[in-house]
Formats: sequence, structure tokens, C-alpha cells
Amino acid sequence: MSKQRGSWPFVFYISILLIAVAALWGTLQSGEHLVPGGSNPQSQETLSLTTAFSDFQSSVSEHVQSTIGLLLLQILIILVIARLMGWLFRKMHQPAVIGEIVAGIILGPSLLGRFFPDLFHAIFPPSSLPNIQLLSNFGLILFMFAIGMELRLGDIRRQFKQSIIISHIGIFIPFGLSLPLSYGIYTQYAAGYTSFTPFALFIGIAMSITAFPVLARIIQENKLSRTHLGKLSLSTAAAGDITAWLMLAAIIAISQSGSILSTGYNLVFLVAYLLIMFGVIRPLFRTAGKVYNNTEVITHGLVGVIFILLLLSSYVTELLSMHALFGAFIFGLVMPEDLSFRKIITDKVEDVSLLLFLPLFFVSSGLQTELGLISGVGMWGLLGLFTLVAVVGKVGGTYISARACGETSLNSIYLGAFMNTRGLMELVVLGIGYEMKILPPAIYAVLVLMTVITTVMTMPMVHLINWIKRLLERRGERLESINKQIGVKVLLSFGRPTTGATLLRLTNQLLCRGDAHLNVTALHITTDEDINSIDADKYFEDNFRPILTEATKLALPLETDHQVSRDVEGTILTKLVEEKYTLLIVGAGIRLSSDEDDREATTMREQMSRRMGSFSVRTTEALLSIHGMLRDKMTVLIEKAPCSVGVLLSRAFDTPRTIVLFLSSEDDIRMIPYARTITTNNRGALQIIATPGLDTKKAILHKGEQIISGSVTELPVGCDLVILGYELWSDTYDHNKDLLVTLPSTLILNLK
Repeated sequence: MSKQRGSWPFVFYISILLIAVAALWGTLQSGEHLVPGGSNPQSQETLSLTTAFSDFQSSVSEHVQSTIGLLLLQILIILVIARLMGWLFRKMHQPAVIGEIVAGIILGPSLLGRFFPDLFHAIFPPSSLPNIQLLSNFGLILFMFAIGMELRLGDIRRQFKQSIIISHIGIFIPFGLSLPLSYGIYTQYAAGYTSFTPFALFIGIAMSITAFPVLARIIQENKLSRTHLGKLSLSTAAAGDITAWLMLAAIIAISQSGSILSTGYNLVFLVAYLLIMFGVIRPLFRTAGKVYNNTEVITHGLVGVIFILLLLSSYVTELLSMHALFGAFIFGLVMPEDLSFRKIITDKVEDVSLLLFLPLFFVSSGLQTELGLISGVGMWGLLGLFTLVAVVGKVGGTYISARACGETSLNSIYLGAFMNTRGLMELVVLGIGYEMKILPPAIYAVLVLMTVITTVMTMPMVHLINWIKRLLERRGERLESINKQIGVKVLLSFGRPTTGATLLRLTNQLLCRGDAHLNVTALHITTDEDINSIDADKYFEDNFRPILTEATKLALPLETDHQVSRDVEGTILTKLVEEKYTLLIVGAGIRLSSDEDDREATTMREQMSRRMGSFSVRTTEALLSIHGMLRDKMTVLIEKAPCSVGVLLSRAFDTPRTIVLFLSSEDDIRMIPYARTITTNNRGALQIIATPGLDTKKAILHKGEQIISGSVTELPVGCDLVILGYELWSDTYDHNKDLLVTLPSTLILNLK
């Protein structure tokens, strides 16, 4: 153990600092005489503040105009505008990607360049555009790799026949409809720009593709991920994307080849490349996936190998005239399908590609999109014609093929609406066509705007179908017997996986009464709306594993529901109303948790509040995305829920033997049957304590039960569980908060 040396270390530090400053000053003074001529010109005159500030301005201007300075400014502006527009479109119940595409158009020549040309050329001078395009293309390589990983071939194999038929017909019909359209407009708009064959083929593939990432998020938002419709939609989109990208690779090869024989060589090497990827690389990574399936991390060496092979795959397809993005996409497909492995790799890639590089791509596309070229009746008519062919071809083709595969009319129209989603993937295809000088600027602008329109249409179409579905369901409900007894219907909402198992154990102990039917649904809400399908599956697997295990142990039927929403309380309340639950069971939350980290977070929050003021603290927490975690959701749910609410403050809750029920009002007498049930199920002992002066004559007691007078501050020794009403809890929370720390597991009931 080191000895305390008083102030000596501080004195030593100051001394060394002074010596260093003196040495520096002496060296600089001596160095002034080393200037040729024997003197330093600047030292002979004292610069004025004005001159010094002018020099400072010149230095700042020089760095702003430098390559790295201008690029950093561009990225900063792009990210701010893209995130702002993404947030705005999300508020309008549209995918954030549409807002980011619109952000690119806003920053491009169509708006910023038209109304503020000087500012536009200052921020985006022509000489700087290659830098943005280079970064965006690299980001697209990472993004297409992540997209490839989201498409799991195993999902397609489970519904192979349906997925292939629906996806292929959904591609071929709009592709076929686009060919006469391409023939009709080629002479007027593209004859002097490119040859007909690549032009027609690119128009066809642009009409046919589906944006899998956007579709996956729409499926999640509509709570369809684990339904037959949701799985079929994702597998169909996955099969369609694979087919479309293979077609695109062939089209690019045809477009860039000088002859049919050269195209044949490209396609032969493409087949060889695919055989190597799926016959050699995929089995190797399948083995690696099984090795790393039970681990939480992947070694840096393996990650390095993955990125090297990713770049190599992209490079090979670029050499074969099939674009680097195709190689990245295929390499993503050959990754092992173990969720743990894919999630780890996706987490390393997706955030930087989604949050940094993709906005650069959108703006790069926007800088190439001149909406001013869409002028006159002819061009607007062409836009309407493209949109009509795209929607009718995709929706109609998917509907017809789904019905042919035996799907219901409702599921078929859902599939058609989902497959009509284009968004980002469409923009990537158009970007490739524009980069290869296959799509003229005017046609490119029309197709970009068509992409925005068709993607914006998706959610209104889904909402319309949902509305029609609800009307049909209500009609069916009226035809059923209204006297059917379904028993108690419980919604159990949890955050942490272990909390879910605890709440289910409480629910079983609280409500299990002989032969009474118990209908329990476990709800987990993920607050990150940008998660991909891999994350969603992994979150479901990790979060529901403990509660499903507990349900099996208790032999209790359990329905599960995993939703993605930032409005946790609103989502819970909506589900309570729509599905008519009789009881809501939730945990008490972080503020009342006994977990050491939770207690520390709450304490730090209180300290910040004393130092900064409550408003500043709330603002800071909101910016850091932790305000919702610290907010007391319990009060909101109890006051607004249309049913009874039970809130568990868990202190390692398991099997309580000594239960204490506190009565503070006549309404609390209704809690006695619940307290009695949990006592009976645990073979425990029940003590009922009433506030002094409370009239308890209405209470119906069983043999051995009695009500004694007392206060919540006089808790009996050895108590495992306290049950009390919300009013008593609120009063205790407001006037005796220190008591809460000493309470054992507590169940707060608000019966309606």
C-alpha cells in the first residue's frame, strides 16, 4: 500500500510544468534569430487584431474549401437533412427511406440548385461529386451484403413452390408489360443516348423489383412476422430479389459486352462464380456458423476474412461486367443462416451503411435527378403511364399467381400490395442504369419519382385492406354467439426476458382457479423501428425464450406478440382496446427496480435533476434516447387502460409463502379473492390489514381469515409479498418514498 505524500506530487507537477514552459519560451526566442537576414519580419511589428482575425478567416476558408473539409461539410448537411426528412415521413406513417430519398431530391438541382444556385454550387461543386459517389458506392456494397444476409434461403425452401411461382409471375408480368412501353418511348427519349436492348431490359427490371428491406419493416409494423401471410410475403420477396438480381447481372453483362459471344463468356464465368460461392464458400461458412453459434462474439480474424472475401466477391463481379453490388449481394446470401452469427455480422455492417453511407447515396441520386426535366403534359403523362404499368403489373401479377397457388383473396391482395413496395432497391437499380448511361436523365427522373409514388402508396393500400378486413371481421363477430364464455383474458407486457417469466409465474399464481379458462398473451415491444428481419427474429428468440420455457413448465397455453414501436404505452393501450383484454399485467419499471444498475441510473438521474433542472434533464435524456426508459409508464397505463391493471414490483419474486393484503378503501375489498387465490396456489398464509376506521363489513371472509387494523408502515416480519391498491401506493410514493426501498415484492392492483 502506497504512502500518502501530502502535497508533494502536486508541487512536483507544477515545477515540471513551469520548467517545460520556460524551456519552450527560451527555445522560441532563440529561434527568431535563425531567420535568413538576421531577423524575423513578423517580430518587428505587432499584428493588429483586425489583421490577425483576417488571417484566421483565410485559414478557415482554406480548410473549408479543402477536399476533406468540403467532404465533411457535405456529409454533415446530408445526414442532418436525411434524418430530419426520415423522421418527418415516419410521423406520416411512411417508411423513413422515402424521406431520405426526398432529402436527396431537396439537396439536388431540382430544389436547392433551382432556388439557391449559389449556395448549391458552394456546397456541392461539380469537382466534389465524385467523392460523394465513391463513398456512396462503397456504402452500397456494405448495404447489399447486409441485404443478402437478411434473405435466408431456408425461409424460401420452406415455401419453395409458392414463393417461386408467386415471385416469378410477379416479376415476369410487369417485365412483359414494360417492353411495349419501352418500345413506344425509345425513339423520342433515348434513341440518341443508348441502344434499345439494354434500355428496354433496364426498364423491365426497374418495373419488377421489390424492396425487401422496406417490405420487412412493413411486415413487422403490421404484426405479421410470424403469420402465414408474413412468412409467405418475406419468402416471396426474397425469391424475387434473388431472381431480379440474377436477371440484372445478366442484363448488365449484355449491356456492357461487345458481342453475343462476349456475353456468353460473361455468363459462363457468372455460373462458375456462383458454383464456387454456393458449392465451396457457403459450406465453409456453414461450418463457421455452427462453431460460433453458441458464442456472443466473433474473432477479429474471422471478421477480417469476411470483409476481404466481401471485397473480393464484389471485385470479381465488377470484372465480369456485372457490377460490384451483385457480388456483395451474393456473398451475403452464402453467409451461414445461424441467427447469432448473422446478427453479429449485420450489427457490424448495417448501422454504418444505413446511417452514414445510404444518405450519401440518396443525395448522390438526388444530385443526378432533375425534376425540371419532367415538364409538359407529355412527360407527366409518361410518369402516370409508368406508375400505372408498375402498379397494375406488380399487384395484378402477384394477385393472380397467389390465387393460382390456393391463397385466399384477402391474402392475395395483401401480397400484391406488399410486393409493390420498391423504395431503396429500385433506386439502386436506377442508379446502376444511370451510371452506365443506359437511362437518359429525363427517364431517370421519371423513374425516381415513380419509385417514390409507388412506395408511398404501399402503406395507404395496406391500411385500406386492413379497414376492409376489420369490417369483415366485425360482421363475422356479430354472427357468432355473444354469450360464449372465454374466461379471463390477460395481456402480459414485459421488457426484459427474465421479467416476462416472472410476470407469467405471477399471473398463473394470481388467476389459476381450478377449471377456469385462462387466456394469456405475452407482449414484448422493441423500441428500435430500424431493426431488420434478422434482428427481429433474434430479438424474438432471445426475449421470449424464458417466458416460453416458464409456460411449458406451468403447462399454461401462451400466445406471443412481438411488436416494433417507439410509443410503448400507446401500443399497449391500443391492443387492450382492440382485443378486449380484461386484465393487464406489467412490471414496475426501472425507477422501482432493485437491480443495482437500475438503482444507479435512477440515482444519477436525480443528481442530474438537482444540478440541471428537470427540463434540461428531460431534454438531454430525450436526445440520448433514454427518456422513455426512465419515464414512469405505470401511471399512464393504470389511468388510461380500459381494464384492470396489475403492476409487480419484483424483489426476486418466486413463490411467496406469507402474503399481506392492505385495504385502504372499500374498493380494495375486491382484491381479497385475488390475494386468496395466490395464497392457495402457493400453500401460503394470508394476512389482511385494513386502514384504521375503514368499514370492512362488505368483506366476505373464508374460514381462518380475519381483518386487523394497521398501516403499510407496520409491515409484518417475514412477509414475501405485499398486495395493495393503486391509491394507497400513490399516497405512499408521494409521502413516504423511503418506505418503498424496504418493501418486499409488491403487487399493485387497480381493479375496474
